[in-house]
Amino acid sequence: MTNFSATPIPSRTLAQRLAEGRIPLSEALSYSMILAESLRKLHDSGLANGAVSPVNIVIGGSGLELLPALLPSGATPYTAPEVLEGRQPDARSDIFSFGAVVYEMLTGRRAFEGDSPAALAAAIVNSKPPSSGSPAADRLLAGCLAKDPSARLQRMQKVLLELKLLTVAARRAEAPAPRVDHVEAVLKDHIQKLETGMAARFETHETRMSGIEGNAGEAVTALRREIAALGAEVGSALERAATTEAIDAAGERITALDQRLESMAQRIGGLEQSVGGVIDRLLHLEEGLGTLRQDSGVLQKNVAADLQDFEQKLKSQASAIESVRTAMSQTDDLVERVVEALELLQSSVIESNEERAAMAN
Repeated sequence: MTNFSATPIPSRTLAQRLAEGRIPLSEALSYSMILAESLRKLHDSGLANGAVSPVNIVIGGSGLELLPALLPSGATPYTAPEVLEGRQPDARSDIFSFGAVVYEMLTGRRAFEGDSPAALAAAIVNSKPPSSGSPAADRLLAGCLAKDPSARLQRMQKVLLELKLLTVAARRAEAPAPRVDHVEAVLKDHIQKLETGMAARFETHETRMSGIEGNAGEAVTALRREIAALGAEVGSALERAATTEAIDAAGERITALDQRLESMAQRIGGLEQSVGGVIDRLLHLEEGLGTLRQDSGVLQKNVAADLQDFEQKLKSQASAIESVRTAMSQTDDLVERVVEALELLQSSVIESNEERAAMAN
């Protein structure tokens, strides 16, 4: 029988919580881990509780607390078969009772029931509880609720390992998987924004080119007007038999006009080169946009392949976990090391899922 220090009796027990219905999976697993750890410490000290049941388990601010238990005079839904047969309870009896409590938390119903003490005892000794709905949970419960004490999980360390395996599977099932369609939507949105920006830049360049062409046209028109005026002036001077000085002055004006024409021709040539450069840049940008579209298609395929590879790695990890489970029959020291390794693996899987989800969002 367990020797505990005096503990105040709180107002809420696990039995009262179970009266409200099934406990959510994450909460039930958390309670199970705390209860299993309490029993492990108790068993390591050479003691056994002997009457683990929801009425002796208190829900408090820190989780669960296992209270001292008085041995019942008859059968309860949590009494191990060998105890019903008159044997003294031990650690393996506590493991059976633990399994019955966990089953009730996960399903909301008792593992063994009967209309009378005799019927309840017969169910405990002969009946197998229905499936909990989870193959992983059923493996844990089968190891705890075996009728023969020698067929059960023999130590709470192994029960804790099974609980960690179940917790990893539950968290992996609840974690949101990155959605390929969401990633594709993000890529399409980026491409659309890029195309919109490129179209705006094309329109700006076309406006600038139109302005350049308009300015050049106006300059040429003005120059033609000056040439026409000068020609008229020269013709008038010739008709009036102008003096040599007037003709020379007209020649100087013609020379100056030629120089202006040359300068204008150079400016027009420069403008043509500038326009040609802009056109070349636009063509280059169009080619780059086409390449970007092709690259985005390849990127989408790569993302889908990465997600598929990630799922395969998760399946491989699940297979590895199954291999660890089958190796639990080895020494207790090996079990402890596997528990530590599993905790590291669990953290790695959760962090990887969070990083993938962050990248997808």
